[in-house]
Amino acid sequence: MYPLLCFAPEVLHIRPWPDDVIDRLGFDPRSSYVEDFWLGILGPSTVWLLRRLAAGFDYSPLGFDLDLAETARSIGISDRSSRHSPFLRAVNRTVQFGLAQLSGPEELSVRRRLPPLTYRQVQRLSPALQERHAAWQAQYLVTATGEHQCERAS
Repeated sequence: MYPLLCFAPEVLHIRPWPDDVIDRLGFDPRSSYVEDFWLGILGPSTVWLLRRLAAGFDYSPLGFDLDLAETARSIGISDRSSRHSPFLRAVNRTVQFGLAQLSGPEELSVRRRLPPLTYRQVQRLSPALQERHAAWQAQYLVTATGEHQCERAS
């Protein structure tokens, strides 16, 4: 079990959580892949939070301080700091899904990109989304294979 945030400080320091593989092959939280496939897994509040964090990294690549009450209000959810507040649940979902980790009492390390869904996560999607994901995978494999062949040829 990953440690979760049990109370909300006023400010949480956000820093990048580098991962060579996911940083190269993963998806920006603002991408259509995340909106199409991760949204139903994470929920809208968590996806909006990840998008805000990605925008923060655009301006401050090494990290930044996040005002939690302001961020909660800006994505349209309650800024109450109780353990079961919608915003704290959104923060904790990033940890539960391995997209962030608590790296200190008031510090969160966050992946800049999200990995593709696992097989188990795909199985949780609706049948229509499962079909779309399979079509996306097939297209991705064709593109990735072509890119790989070009790299080998040069």
